[in-house]
Amino acid sequence: MTTLFYLIIYDLPDSKAANKRRNRLHKLLSGYGKWTQYSVFECFLTGMQFAKLQAQLETLIKPAEDSVRVYVMDAGAVKKSLTYGSEQPRQESAIIL
Repeated sequence: MTTLFYLIIYDLPDSKAANKRRNRLHKLLSGYGKWTQYSVFECFLTGMQFAKLQAQLETLIKPAEDSVRVYVMDAGAVKKSLTYGSEQPRQESAIIL
């Protein structure tokens, strides 16, 4: 089972409704990966896990208002990434959803 590294970045407007979505989005992504910065998550996921996450994201966000970007990287890209002031992205343990 191959896992890939997904960098997920989101930006939602500043409104009461969007704040509720932001909280739900943060909670959802916390179940899939590591929160590294204010609106950034690093996730190591299998294809099935990512497909499930995609379906959940599509029902949660409002595309006309919200912006969610997912960058997919292979193991080589993760090894080549540079980090300053924090540790390199790494898969800490298996995630079972």
